[in-house]
Amino acid sequence: MTAVSPAVAVMCRAPMRVSLAGGGTDLPSYASRFGGRVLTMAIDRFVTVSLLARSFDGSVTAAFEETQVTAGVEHLHNAIARVALHRHGVHSGLQIASFTDAPSGTGLGSSAAFGVALLGALAEAEGRVPDPVRLAEDAGEVERTDLRRPVGKQDHYAAALGGVLLLDIDRSGRVTPAPVAVPPRTTDYLSHRLLVFHVGQRRDAGAVLDAQATSTASGDRGTIERLHALRALVEPMLSAVTAGAVDEIGPLLDRQWRIKRELSPHVSTSTVDRLYDLARRHGADGGRLLGAGGGGCLLVSVEEGRQPDLRAAMAAAGAHEIPFIPFAGGAAATALPLTSRDHDCA
Repeated sequence: MTAVSPAVAVMCRAPMRVSLAGGGTDLPSYASRFGGRVLTMAIDRFVTVSLLARSFDGSVTAAFEETQVTAGVEHLHNAIARVALHRHGVHSGLQIASFTDAPSGTGLGSSAAFGVALLGALAEAEGRVPDPVRLAEDAGEVERTDLRRPVGKQDHYAAALGGVLLLDIDRSGRVTPAPVAVPPRTTDYLSHRLLVFHVGQRRDAGAVLDAQATSTASGDRGTIERLHALRALVEPMLSAVTAGAVDEIGPLLDRQWRIKRELSPHVSTSTVDRLYDLARRHGADGGRLLGAGGGGCLLVSVEEGRQPDLRAAMAAAGAHEIPFIPFAGGAAATALPLTSRDHDCA
């Protein structure tokens, strides 16, 4: 393993994502039996990790959602950081921080983006340029293998590769990512008619995903049939996106939402239902909750020209918009070499 250099300060950012179709079929409990398929899109909302492998007293200072000063990385409360740093042989003498421009726990894939950004920063500090696919797989392994979280492949690939992606996952877990060419009409739709609103509830994705994984693994017929139906919607969504048939996208999102709500009574909440009904009355032609469910962010497709009405109604109801546009790039890291005077102070 290449040592993390104390002679550079590094920063890496990774985009979050909006899932367009097939979410849930990338979970190992389903994909390992039937194969998964997901259409996803990176957005210009990021998680950024900064890293300096040096501290004057050998301690670890970490500023994530809380700030900690500890004797070693094994004491970090952030599980992803704790495991990833240990994997790279970093145990002490570290300053690290993360920044995000969207709330956590909202279904935008921020946990995966954090993992990808952290591993990207470590690679840069080790003097390596990681392959994006390897970066996605390694970040996913931290969560799935080390932390035993029931997460799929979508979020890590979106954060590492960026753009609009079609992901085919075979039963062995191998992912075939394919960039999707998007015509100008679709790009305009994705940038102006597809809106995201924070519903004001932080969800427990783990509980929802655990329940889905358990039902799938036990062979629950209803769960499996609904996941089959979600996977089947990837093809018409892909066709709509690539053909510029933007008026078909909202109704396809609505069909997904109706299917996904049947997966578990915990997928939706009364607040989400109320806000979705409100959006439909003010120009939305479809939408769905992002992520596993239970709260987070509501994705809404709005009819052309109805954006002001819908935004006003949602704001009055306390749902704050998170503006975004599609983001073509993936994770990107930069390094700032420290001066010789800094070296003398090490």
